[in-house]
Amino acid sequence: MDQVTFDDASVAFHVPSYQFLTAPGFAEARDRLIDGKLALYEGNHLFNRLILEEGRFLCYLAVLALHAGQDTAQSSTWLTLGRLQREVTELGVASRNRVEAQVSYLRKYGFLSQQPHASDRRVRLLVPSNAFLARDAKVLGLLLDGLSSLGLSPMEGRKGAPEPALHRSMRRATLAHLPDISRLIRRHLPLAPFLAHDCGYMVMLLLLRGARGNDGSTVTTGYQRLAMQTGVSRTHVRRIVEAARDAGLVETDARGGHDIRLTPLMWHAADRWFADQFALADLLLREALS
Repeated sequence: MDQVTFDDASVAFHVPSYQFLTAPGFAEARDRLIDGKLALYEGNHLFNRLILEEGRFLCYLAVLALHAGQDTAQSSTWLTLGRLQREVTELGVASRNRVEAQVSYLRKYGFLSQQPHASDRRVRLLVPSNAFLARDAKVLGLLLDGLSSLGLSPMEGRKGAPEPALHRSMRRATLAHLPDISRLIRRHLPLAPFLAHDCGYMVMLLLLRGARGNDGSTVTTGYQRLAMQTGVSRTHVRRIVEAARDAGLVETDARGGHDIRLTPLMWHAADRWFADQFALADLLLREALS
């Protein structure tokens, strides 16, 4: 089946995503990644709302990348609100006001703080909290574990979150690839019903996990249960699932979102998505190690 095709040359991966997709053990690595992400996100409604939508996700990544590449002796590298706004608005995924709102949210819940620069106290630097950095390292660790198991990684056999130096180097490498990451998200048009909605990514992961126990097809759940797992309203979940149904990703017959069936197109599109995630992590890892 090849209903969804992509131009893999649009991002200069070191290892093309199709090699991950066709590697022995890809399905097992994909399932471990899904389970690992759900272990981090499921039930954490606050964190879900911060990152699981394109504009906010890229703002989150930009904060981490700018922080990792910051040199306190060079003002052009400082992570300030203005610098963050410029980086994100250039991607075309959020306005300056939306970036400021995201920063306010991150500050409100302790993920970010604002501190005066040591040599110029008029400048307020944004500083990610240790908890924020640790959670991101765990997310990267899930991807690195997948790479390790597939035998296409320069760190075969490693396990767990990267050590702080490697984590910082990978996020420093992320900065130059923010436009690539935005393009990666947008080229997965079949998954737009999930990727373009708040907590839609979580709904997608939950459906994929739920279907695994039923021949990859039927998920015996309901809108109410999905709403409780993601922290959004039942109506919001229903709209996401209905959009996915209209796109041919799922089929629904029963009322209330019970017995949602995933189509082959859904699995095909999801596999391409996860293959891209592994290819991107591999690229960042190799650049960090070099």
